[in-house]
Amino acid sequence: MKISALELFKEFKDKANLTVIDGDSEITHISPIEIGKEESMVFCDNKMFFKFIESNKPSLVITNKELADSIKQFGIKAVIQTINVGVAHALIKQKYMDYDIHNSEWGIIHKSALIHETTKIPEGTQIGPNVIIGKNVHLGDRVIIQANTIIEEDVKIGDDVWVLANCVIGYKTEIGNRVIIKYGSVLGGEGFGFVPDSKKTYYRIPQTGKIVIEDDVVIGSNNCIDRAAYNETRIKRGTKFDNFVHIAHNVTVGEDVILTAGCIIAGSTIIGNRVIMSGQTGVLDHLKIADDVILVQRAGVMSDIKQAGIYAGIPPQPLSDYLKNSAVARKLTDLKAQVSNLEKTVKSLLSKDKSE
Repeated sequence: MKISALELFKEFKDKANLTVIDGDSEITHISPIEIGKEESMVFCDNKMFFKFIESNKPSLVITNKELADSIKQFGIKAVIQTINVGVAHALIKQKYMDYDIHNSEWGIIHKSALIHETTKIPEGTQIGPNVIIGKNVHLGDRVIIQANTIIEEDVKIGDDVWVLANCVIGYKTEIGNRVIIKYGSVLGGEGFGFVPDSKKTYYRIPQTGKIVIEDDVVIGSNNCIDRAAYNETRIKRGTKFDNFVHIAHNVTVGEDVILTAGCIIAGSTIIGNRVIMSGQTGVLDHLKIADDVILVQRAGVMSDIKQAGIYAGIPPQPLSDYLKNSAVARKLTDLKAQVSNLEKTVKSLLSKDKSE
C-alpha cells in the first residue's frame, strides 16, 4: 500500500462518506491508533485516543467533525473528516488490508475435489481439497469453497460467496450474493422434529423444507441453521451471526439483525428487522420479536415482544426496570435481615402488651 491522503480521499469520498480533507501526506499502512506513527493511517472517534495521536504523530487521521479541529492542533500532516468513522475504517481496511482469500495455495480446482457431472463450475470459482459437490448444484461467479466442505444436491449459491473450510450445505439450500459462511457451519441440517407416543417413545418427523440465506449475510463459525419441516427457514438480507449460533426449523430472521455468540432461537419464531441479541440470548418457539429490539444480559424470551426497546433478564424486562430490580436483588440478604429484626420486634411488643 502506497497512497497519498488526497488520493485516498478522492477514492473513498462517496463510498465512505468522507467530507473534508486538511493537508496531505504519504501513507504506506494502516495501524492501530495506539502505535500508528509516520506514514501510517489511523482512525479516531473518541478523544480518549488523543494521547496516542499527540505522541505518535501518524501521517493521516480519519475522524469525525467534532474531533477534527482538536486533532489538527497536534501537528498531524493530514486529517480527513467522515460522517461515520467505523464505516470508513471497515471499507478502507477491506480494500488495503483484507486477507486475500482469492490467492489460494491449492489452485483453482484441487484434484481431490469430487464434483458431480451435472454441476457446472463457472470460471473464477475456486474449489479446495476434498470438497464434495452433489448433483444439480448451481454456483454463481467467483464462489470460493474451501477444504473438506460438502455441498449437497440442488443447492443454489449466488455470486461472490465464500464457504470456508469444513462446512456442510444441505440439499436445496438457497444462498444469495456476497454471503460469507465461516468455518465448520452447517446450513440446512435436519430440524429437531420428534413426537412421542403414549409410552414416550419418540418418532422422527422428516424435515423436508429448505433454508434461504439472502444477500450480504455473514454466518459465523460453528453455526447450525436447520431446514424447515415443510416450507423454509429464512435469514434475511444483511444479517450477521457470530459463532455458535443455533437457528431452529421454520425460523425467520429479519434484515440487518445481529446475533452474537451462543444465541439460540427455537422453531417457528419470527425475528424483526435490526434486532440485536447479546451473547447467550435464548428465544422460545412460535414467538414474534418486533423490529429494533435489543436483548441483553442473557435475556430469555418466553413471550412476544411487541415494542422496540432494550430488554434484559428472564423473563425480559425493559432495561431500566431490570437495573432497578437488580439493585434491589443485591440487597436481598440485608432486607431479609431487616424483616427478621422487625418480626422479632413486633413479637416482643405483642408479648409485652399481653403481659400488661
